[in-house]
Amino acid sequence: MITLTFGKATSALDWVDRGIQIAGVLAWPLAILVVALLFRAQIVTLVARIDELRWGDKSARFARQLDRLERRALASPAPPPPADENGPELALSGDHARFLALLELSPGAAVIDAWARVEEGVENLHRRGKSAALPRGVRSMLAELGTLREQAAHNGAITIPDALRFRSLAKRVLNEINLL
Repeated sequence: MITLTFGKATSALDWVDRGIQIAGVLAWPLAILVVALLFRAQIVTLVARIDELRWGDKSARFARQLDRLERRALASPAPPPPADENGPELALSGDHARFLALLELSPGAAVIDAWARVEEGVENLHRRGKSAALPRGVRSMLAELGTLREQAAHNGAITIPDALRFRSLAKRVLNEINLL
């Protein structure tokens, strides 16, 4: 009897060796997955407490601070409309073309421009002598928006959605200031 074989004959022992090799390769990823599943509640709590994430030149701190400001802004009532037609001008429209052009060039520059409008409103409030009437919540938001503006000026790693969110919050604060 003549046996003709092409290639290496495989035996049951070869399959066992391959199975052990595959198990060795998958051991650490499976162990990490099991630990993550066992401690998922603690991991979620830990991740929620992280203040800043960095990946290369990107940072998530700006977005987290915007989240906190937006939650606070939603908790406070929206500014009422002016009582008469000669009342204060609300910051609802603004200079969209300028903001959009800046946004396209640099979201950080767009944040700085939105903050400049708020600074103008605060200066007008001081000139009218009504700066003491500014509610504590608005003062707090002004301080936090100013901090975010500083981050935008020095860091520059601001995303377009974050710049749009900042502008929305800046308009809300400016409306509060203009209504005094």
